[in-house]
Amino acid sequence: MPPIISELLKFTVAPSFRLASASFTNLRRTVAANGAKEQYYGTDMNSSSILLWVIQWHADKGPLESPEFRSAVKTLDVNETPQSWYLPFAHDSIPRPALTAPVCELCFLHVDKTADKKSLAHSLNKTFTDCYFADGFTGGHWSTATNDDNMNYYYLGWESRAHHSAYSKTDLFALEVDKLMPHMDDGGANFVKLTQELD
Repeated sequence: MPPIISELLKFTVAPSFRLASASFTNLRRTVAANGAKEQYYGTDMNSSSILLWVIQWHADKGPLESPEFRSAVKTLDVNETPQSWYLPFAHDSIPRPALTAPVCELCFLHVDKTADKKSLAHSLNKTFTDCYFADGFTGGHWSTATNDDNMNYYYLGWESRAHHSAYSKTDLFALEVDKLMPHMDDGGANFVKLTQELD
């Protein structure tokens, strides 16, 4: 497959929301009908009110931006304020080891607008590559959002939450994060077991 734009959507959903709901099912069908052959979705392991949806769009075509589709996406969120980031990858296979893992960590580091991004580039990348030294890490990658170049998202796969928890207590985990913290204005992570949907 050629390069992709991985759209990561984050919703706050009602307690009555179900992944099999007609509204969400119809949205995924619309996405598939518009060329996206690979989708992932699931609710946060810590809060079922948070829905994560990853759509792998062909980079040459880009995400579907029709008003009808975006309006339907908006209404899926109880506050009508879903978050969306466009994350480019050179090939669809690059983030897949994280998206298909038993536990997918969707982690973001948002750097301050005054930060020197070039000076942070090494630490932003090493934050990811150091994960390969962790037990239970299955792979993944990271990307800077095209719709917010201060937003850096990491797709990280783990065999279990326990493996991530153990790694998060190590000096190696803290090494680059400590360097980045003074230059960040936001950060966080969601953990989710994603359902893969192929068309």
